[in-house]
Amino acid sequence: MTDPHHGDRPPAAPPQSFAALRHPGYRAYFIGSALAMMADSIEHVISYWIIFQKFHSPALGGFAMLSHWLPFLFFSVLSGALADRFDPRRIIQIGMALFMAASLGWGVLFLTDRLEMWHAAALLVIHGFAGVFWHPSAQILIHDIVGTANLQSAVRLSATGRYLGLLFGPAVGGAFLLAFGPAYGCAGARGEGVERHSVHNRRHLR
Repeated sequence: MTDPHHGDRPPAAPPQSFAALRHPGYRAYFIGSALAMMADSIEHVISYWIIFQKFHSPALGGFAMLSHWLPFLFFSVLSGALADRFDPRRIIQIGMALFMAASLGWGVLFLTDRLEMWHAAALLVIHGFAGVFWHPSAQILIHDIVGTANLQSAVRLSATGRYLGLLFGPAVGGAFLLAFGPAYGCAGARGEGVERHSVHNRRHLR
């Protein structure tokens, strides 16, 4: 059967649903990214709750928001340029290392009850820069995994995984806080971070 609008050429195949998930590398990436975002949300719930309970500081609460978003505003373009020039997996691994360092810091300070305001400010800044290394490079890595043909599907699925992590993360974080306490709750969250680190560290091929 031929397409009357294109002569003897056969009609184009209809687009497949969830086409990017047919790539084994992207399936691993999708799961790891969703867990990554959930881990971030868990850490946010626990760390923000504890610093509010300990310091009751509106200024520190405002700083928590600024330290999260200002690094994106000022350094995301630079991070994207680095990902264009170098292997984006290596840039992502730097971000993962910073995430894990921040979580370890929160866990140790919560466990020893030695958290001070400057500790919280420093860890919030580290966490903010970790996201700058992660997110722009992750967008480039999507193309490296699925190629051009399934890029739109991969972008849509990645956005879905991101918002699912944002949706379920706070609930899981609250449960971790009640069940395990702040120190071990952060450690459990970053256990997912170790998983995402290993996923991003794999050799993704088209």
